[in-house]
Amino acid sequence: MYPIVRTTRFGAALFSVALLAACGDDQTAADHGDFCDAMEQASSLLEPNTGSPTPVGTRARYEELSSVLDVAEREAPTTIAGDVATFATAIDNYVTALASVDYDLDVLYSTPEGVQLADDTSHAITPAMVEHLTGPCDISLG
Repeated sequence: MYPIVRTTRFGAALFSVALLAACGDDQTAADHGDFCDAMEQASSLLEPNTGSPTPVGTRARYEELSSVLDVAEREAPTTIAGDVATFATAIDNYVTALASVDYDLDVLYSTPEGVQLADDTSHAITPAMVEHLTGPCDISLG
């Protein structure tokens, strides 16, 4: 499988979760500014076909994503803080696996364990997070 296809599958999984979530409450992005900004950046970094699929590009993208998620964890609303921490940990585990294969997506996806890790990571975002992202943060996922 090609790296772009895998990235697309990861983005598609996030989009599928978004479709399952109900949108909105009465809060706005301004109520959670830094969190929403960080998650908007994270969403962009997880979009299909974002950046170079080369190991150098993959490394840069996921290092940036890890930094952005550090901010999101610090700024997360208490109602979803645990979910955000779980998602960030899943991404960190994925990045650790990528680092172990020098950020070569083909190598990572050449094993059933690598494929399973990617699937598990893409399902780590919870419906409560998606509801908050698409509601108060007004982020379009997908």
